[in-house]
Amino acid sequence: MKESGGLEQRRRRRRWLCCVLCILVLVLLVVTAVVLALTVFKIREPTGELVSVTVSGVSPRVDLPALRVELNVTLDLAVRVHNRNYAAFAHAPGGRTNLLYRGAQVGEADVAPGRIPARGSELLQLALAVEVERIAAELGSLLSDVVAGAVAFDTLTRLPGRVTFLGFINRHAVATSDCHVVIGVSDLSVRSQDCTYKTNL
Repeated sequence: MKESGGLEQRRRRRRWLCCVLCILVLVLLVVTAVVLALTVFKIREPTGELVSVTVSGVSPRVDLPALRVELNVTLDLAVRVHNRNYAAFAHAPGGRTNLLYRGAQVGEADVAPGRIPARGSELLQLALAVEVERIAAELGSLLSDVVAGAVAFDTLTRLPGRVTFLGFINRHAVATSDCHVVIGVSDLSVRSQDCTYKTNL
């Protein structure tokens, strides 16, 4: 009788130890998941920087019947985008940058598909077509800015794509940026820029 009672007691102790071990493993998994969610899997907004601006083409067009002159300018923008996440971001077709002058859209550019590695950067080359006739209403302000030596623009960029964790977990994301950029007239250098970023999942 004593032997069977001792055996039963040992079995209960083993079961109790197994339960405690299972609870500890479960707690450890939950803590690990929370830590990963707050660090590795937390989505951080990619940041961008306008590196350079150059004029690649000026195409005047004269409309004779209406006696109207149109002037289109193409700006080549080099934008460095930094991915602060521990996951790669692949941006799909449909990315676009809009250029605004004093609130009026005056140009746009498509962003080619690409992939920004985890904690890495990508240099985007954008050919932005500026339609000067769209600034006609603000021509006086533009001339004043040119004479002052600097022109301020706003750029709105939208990059749809996918964030990939651990090589197989995919989440749809749209990265957007809103930048206020001041460009020097004499050398087309970037005098200053102030950007806000957002990522929608």
